[in-house]
Amino acid sequence: MRRRGFTLIELLVVIAIIGILAAMVFPVFARARESARKAVCLSNVKNIALAIQMYLADNNDTFPPSEHRQEVIDYFFTAPGGGTECRIGEAGERVQWKANLANPYLRWAIVLDEYVKNREVWQCPSAKVQQAAGFVYGEQDWLNYLIVNEGNWGDATSIGPCGGYLNFPAGWGGQVTDSVLQQRTANIDNLWGSSEGSQGVFVQNIGSGEQNFFDRKLVEFQDVAHVPVCADSGMSGDWLSIANIAYPDICCAECSGIAPFAWDWGGAAAGIAACPTGAYCPECYDMHAPNVWWTADGFDDEAMKASTRHLGGSNIGWADGHASWIAAPALCAMDDDGDIEGIGRGCAGTSVEGYRENCGGDPPAGAHFLFNKQRPLGW
Repeated sequence: MRRRGFTLIELLVVIAIIGILAAMVFPVFARARESARKAVCLSNVKNIALAIQMYLADNNDTFPPSEHRQEVIDYFFTAPGGGTECRIGEAGERVQWKANLANPYLRWAIVLDEYVKNREVWQCPSAKVQQAAGFVYGEQDWLNYLIVNEGNWGDATSIGPCGGYLNFPAGWGGQVTDSVLQQRTANIDNLWGSSEGSQGVFVQNIGSGEQNFFDRKLVEFQDVAHVPVCADSGMSGDWLSIANIAYPDICCAECSGIAPFAWDWGGAAAGIAACPTGAYCPECYDMHAPNVWWTADGFDDEAMKASTRHLGGSNIGWADGHASWIAAPALCAMDDDGDIEGIGRGCAGTSVEGYRENCGGDPPAGAHFLFNKQRPLGW
């Protein structure tokens, strides 16, 4: 008897059917896996929000303080280490900000450490972009440490208290325990273009409202359930804005919430918080732009969705202690409608309508916004 096997056509049909089934099943598995990561992240965000609640209860409903000591402000006004990074603007408008960043004991991750008990709570398993401890002090008396070692920590724009890094005490930089002695920052490889990272460095990709809420009290807000205090974030782990939360992996969106060529990046001194114009963020670090998310005609919807953290949205912890997932377009709509308090308002709204409502006129030519109110709120 002749033994008959499968014909080539039959094999090709079976392979095609398997391929079709795999194409149908793999996205389901990927979505299920991301749903699990989303749940882990939401739990972490919830823990941080509760830690902030406990801190507020212990401190008369007042958020952690800013740097108030005049000797610190005066020191940073001298632009220590050279350069102009500590004193941008004729009147030194960024001195207070740099002084706040320089004090390692003002970092919310450190302030809340006794409440969360686990530093990994600041990490999201789905994050692509993140922030890490940068300049690490070798002594507890950090101001004296800077004064004694002035000029030894390198160029002000690359390393040191004025370099734009978050400053942390020893024990948070991994293998880097003293940035001056070791002549390096503790930043990991994919942050701010640092060439070498420190093993064991503290990393956060769940951001806090650290710079948003210095010295503020809960009574200042109308509804604490609409005040984000922690959330999924990208490169800005210490400052929350609508764009940072809604699209953590979009580079240069942390202030404006619109395409990077639409505004002029000049900081507070240039009035960027009040309807800026010009060409925003002409350059962008490659590692912060994994997706080509804008075009000359506006934003690419699929790339924008890929720049969200969890299935088109983000996890947010609120000042009343609860945490929730919100779709990115819905979050932008809440911002434009004034339903979000306490954080960056996208400078002028995230849609044309939001710009008109906040600025009283039409946006400049070439502006492309993150959100379009004429479209449905989902993908």
